[in-house]
Amino acid sequence: MSKRLELSHDGHDECDEDIRPDTRHFNHGHEENREELDMLSTKQWQKDGMNEIDEDTIKKSEAQNTKSLLEMIDTYDRPASANAEGGYAEQGFYASGFENKPGKRLPKAGYLAEAGVGRARAEYSIFEAEAKGPSASFGVEAKEGKLEAMARAEIASASAKAGPVGVKVGLGFDTGASIGVGGVEAKILGFGFSFGLKVGVSLLGSEVSFSFF
Repeated sequence: MSKRLELSHDGHDECDEDIRPDTRHFNHGHEENREELDMLSTKQWQKDGMNEIDEDTIKKSEAQNTKSLLEMIDTYDRPASANAEGGYAEQGFYASGFENKPGKRLPKAGYLAEAGVGRARAEYSIFEAEAKGPSASFGVEAKEGKLEAMARAEIASASAKAGPVGVKVGLGFDTGASIGVGGVEAKILGFGFSFGLKVGVSLLGSEVSFSFF
């Protein structure tokens, strides 16, 4: 009797081994799945990191473009106009800003006195050109975090500007300076320089400049 029970007990153990699942294979598959999930998580993290870098680069680029085009915002919709005059003389204070009109969006204020013989000017949108005969002027202006005071005496000049790029050819003896958050500018008897967000060189009334702001 005891022998039969012993055999039955042994048989039960053998059956248990037959029906018991192979946990080694299952665990191995689970480890592979976990490795795949880890790899996916790593790739997603790398992708998110790249997205963050790309967004930062785009934001910096947009910020740089905004600075270089700031003045163009004030004149992009300026209508076409042209005028010519013989002798002229004018002086007075002026102030404008925060108006949805060409040339009046950016705040500025100052005083200008000028007189000359012969002047022609044409402008459209961000483009402008001017030719002047003998002239003299004095002006003080504050705008966009910059203060400028300049006295000009010109025999003749011709200038053109397209957005941030400006060129001027002539014979003149500008004297003055400007200083602000965007840099400094100084001229003495027609010789001078601009350094900062505006970079330029002046030589006896002729000038080449590029504005980043």
